[in-house]
Amino acid sequence: MQDGVAKQLSQVYDNCAKCDEKGFHVGVQGKSMQDYLRFTLLKFYVYLSSSNGNITMQEIAYLNDALGYSMSADQIDRFNVSSKITKYSLKDSMITMMMPFLKMDLETTPIGPTSLAFIEFINQAGLDFMTVENGRTDPFIMRDLGALVLALRNFRMDYISNWDAMIREQKRREALTNRPPYIPGSGNSPWGSSQVPPTGLTPITPNQPPQNQQGGSAQNPFQKQNQQNAQQQQKPEEKELTLEEQLAKLEELTGLEAVKQDLNSLINLIRVRKMREDRGMPQSAMSLHMAFLGNPGTGKTTVARILSGIYKCLGVLSKGHLVEVDRSGLVSGYVGQTAIKTKEVIDSALGGVLFIDEAYALTANTGKGDFGQEAVNTLLKAMEDNRDDFIVIVAGYSDLMEEFLDSNPGLRSRFNKIITFEDYMPDELLDIFKSICTKSGMTITKEAEDAVLEYFVIRCGQNLKTFANARDIRNFYERAITNQANRLAAIESPTNGQLTTLTIDDVKGIDLN
Repeated sequence: MQDGVAKQLSQVYDNCAKCDEKGFHVGVQGKSMQDYLRFTLLKFYVYLSSSNGNITMQEIAYLNDALGYSMSADQIDRFNVSSKITKYSLKDSMITMMMPFLKMDLETTPIGPTSLAFIEFINQAGLDFMTVENGRTDPFIMRDLGALVLALRNFRMDYISNWDAMIREQKRREALTNRPPYIPGSGNSPWGSSQVPPTGLTPITPNQPPQNQQGGSAQNPFQKQNQQNAQQQQKPEEKELTLEEQLAKLEELTGLEAVKQDLNSLINLIRVRKMREDRGMPQSAMSLHMAFLGNPGTGKTTVARILSGIYKCLGVLSKGHLVEVDRSGLVSGYVGQTAIKTKEVIDSALGGVLFIDEAYALTANTGKGDFGQEAVNTLLKAMEDNRDDFIVIVAGYSDLMEEFLDSNPGLRSRFNKIITFEDYMPDELLDIFKSICTKSGMTITKEAEDAVLEYFVIRCGQNLKTFANARDIRNFYERAITNQANRLAAIESPTNGQLTTLTIDDVKGIDLN
């Protein structure tokens, strides 16, 4: 590694430490920013080296020296196969790595240079790595590196622009909220310089009830009922989450960085549209129907549920609930019944999100006696008739969903927002496993943790059709708990620590195939 690039890396490490001190962590529990940086750079270097063939001994030496590893060619090859690194997943990892730097930059005025320094280091590190073997660069790798750096710069600019817009809107709302009440003769009349309200209105101060003609408080016939409803809504078990709490739930999900980026951009767009609407500016029509593409267990339903709550907070939906259904919930086996059945489901979802899992099953059978297309036609009409308070999300395997969207001329135009859910990486699956353990009051030994990671490195590399991502993790956990119970059954009086600890004996030998 050239001295200039080494100095840049040292500065990025220092910035990682500063982020850790401030609490600006990446989304991987138990890892410092420096740990995640090294792991991200490992993906970066392996991707660059595999773009033009197998990694060479010179590249391996460079990688180990730069990151402080001692990996062999076989280990790197296995890592490359198991991680399934693509230019898209690499970009997502880089954006995840950059987010704490951005948060730290936005704490200062003018905006700090930390995120820019990271982007510049990635650019120089890529160029330096590519020249280690023969002193010249590969044009195809150069193209990929340039696209990555450009994507990082664009993301940074968009993030900062959206942040500025939100801050300005927040200050505007605070100014309106803190405006003093109208006092006759004070000069702060809400009706202008005349200081006289429109005819028939009596000036009131905040918290003062309107007066009736006799001078008493006006009686609202619905006031009692509204107060009762408000009291019921304030019960802790029924309290609705705020927008910030909903966004935090989305951000806390393991992995899914590309999904989070796409949805955050969409949410920011809705926020800015809301600002324009509040100020009476004209708005063009906007469709929020979506297609979620990805394998089972990648979080599609979970994200849809969180998104429905976010839309409620943003004022896009009146209720913000989620109705989940598949083909069996929409299609009937008798003539004329499918439209009725589909409409009943749609009515139950009005004001919220209708989530149709494995939506491609609606159009998979086009022969005589299949009524899936009738459900699709009913759905399309409802989407048009209720566009202001009804959102549909269709989901399923990527290739089958592409066929579904092409099966009807009206589908792709209405589901013009496509979100792709990538499979989880082995380290992300381990984080999910540890999260399940924590929520269940369990701990896991370091040996057991390493064994779980090793199992899912192998399983991810097998590319099995039966692989179900987070669902596999839940099944793996249930097997481990069963193994633990069998192990503890031989102990007459196990301690609390034994009852709440998973060891390597509990996780080894588990096979989900």
